[in-house]
Amino acid sequence: MNLLIKGIFSWRLFLLLEKTTSQGLRATGRRMTRTRKAVLSLLEGTQQPLSASEIFLQLQKDQIAIDLVTVYRTVNVLKELGLVVQLDLHQEGQSRYELKEGRKHHHHIRCQMCGKIVDLLLCPLKKLTKLIEERTQFVVEDHTLEFSGFCPKCQ
Repeated sequence: MNLLIKGIFSWRLFLLLEKTTSQGLRATGRRMTRTRKAVLSLLEGTQQPLSASEIFLQLQKDQIAIDLVTVYRTVNVLKELGLVVQLDLHQEGQSRYELKEGRKHHHHIRCQMCGKIVDLLLCPLKKLTKLIEERTQFVVEDHTLEFSGFCPKCQ
């Protein structure tokens, strides 16, 4: 994963960083630090949401000097800026983080045995959301739906 150290980013991440630096970070008096770049780069290259501990361990493995408290602060800043989404999966008891940019609304399924998390790129709740809005007069801003089961390897 050592992409950050080599200075190579995907175009998607490069555009994300450029947009963030000019619009979000500067507007809040913040700057794009090496740590923020490292966390964004890591999240951009993963297939599943990561916990702060997993982010910390991977960055340590990539020889990026960081402590766990800094990881928590960094993901919170990135969340405030709307770049990262925090997931609180029911059965885990810990938050996980994934990039928001370029991702459509989706749900997750988690293996009860090994903890593997897979994105479900569909949302069966669109009709139900409209019905709820009609019946309650609420404007639904968001919802979560979580599945759990056993992945093919753990069955």
